[in-house]
Amino acid sequence: MNEYTKSMKYKICLILPYYGVFPNYFHLWINSAAYNSFIDFYIITNSDFPYQLPDNIHVKIISLNEIKQRLQEKTKKKVILSSPYKLCDYKPAYGLIFEDIVCNYDYWGWCDPDIIFGNLQLIINENSIEKYDVIGGGGAFTICKNTDFLKRCFLYTNSSMPSFSFNEVRTTKKNLIFDEWGATNIRKYLKIKETSQYDWLYKKVLDIIPPNVKSRHNPMFIRFCNYPIIAKYENGHIVAYTISPNGIENIQEYAYCHLQKRKINIITQQVNAFLLYNEMFLPLQMFHECIYNIQNSISKQYQHNITMSKQAEYKHRGGVKLLYNKIKSKPIVPILLKLLRHIGIYPHYKV
Repeated sequence: MNEYTKSMKYKICLILPYYGVFPNYFHLWINSAAYNSFIDFYIITNSDFPYQLPDNIHVKIISLNEIKQRLQEKTKKKVILSSPYKLCDYKPAYGLIFEDIVCNYDYWGWCDPDIIFGNLQLIINENSIEKYDVIGGGGAFTICKNTDFLKRCFLYTNSSMPSFSFNEVRTTKKNLIFDEWGATNIRKYLKIKETSQYDWLYKKVLDIIPPNVKSRHNPMFIRFCNYPIIAKYENGHIVAYTISPNGIENIQEYAYCHLQKRKINIITQQVNAFLLYNEMFLPLQMFHECIYNIQNSISKQYQHNITMSKQAEYKHRGGVKLLYNKIKSKPIVPILLKLLRHIGIYPHYKV
């Protein structure tokens, strides 16, 4: 399908159970997955699914209760699965739950719906597959070699490990992040060949830091980077530009972009080429305008930081004088007066 999607001798599938309303940009998820034609994607749902699908994306109608029954049958243990979000804890068990699907593949794994895929062969290629049994290790995207041992290793229990075990996870409604923490620690303890999460999350994947709900539409940041980024998606590739006050600081292609809880406003009809700027998908033509806006935002923040630094220095040097001026300009209301005012005495006193 693409100039970069080479055929591979290994068959790979990714599984995405999803219940409820799909994200408003899910058509872009589908389009970006279609570019990676060397992987088969399986969407497990019982929701209405109005999307047209390419050959490498399949839909299976399976209820949440059936998933629970399958997991209980495979593990011979009772599990709690009262909400779709709890599925995050059971991602490492997908190899067992969906054994009827993964039995046809050399590698199986999971992915999230809040992703825009780039060229996944940057991280999943014959070189990395022959070197590792598990690629990824995180909650948003992971693939595992299809062996009985790897399909069942999440069941391993050892009291010396710092994370929750499957036996603890299956008995609570809460999400205990077993996919990212517990199962990962188990694989480390069992010395399974797995990619480093540092290399994966921070070097090869555009893992955007979740937004501050109080200040949405601020510039996007990734970990271990002092400057914000803007991402460009074009024909199956994702390239991120790090923007400093002086302009473009760094350019790098990534395997995929994890949006992490962002509510995206779509301001373009293009599905094969668009910008990811703050919490918007924009036309590529706005690239230079977005860079200018980010630089302007950085400059304002820089000036704000200088002002705050000077104020902090002044407070440190002249704390007594500053306190005196504050008391003089705005009287401090004693707790007793506040209490008296609360019960109706001194109602004229302005707090």
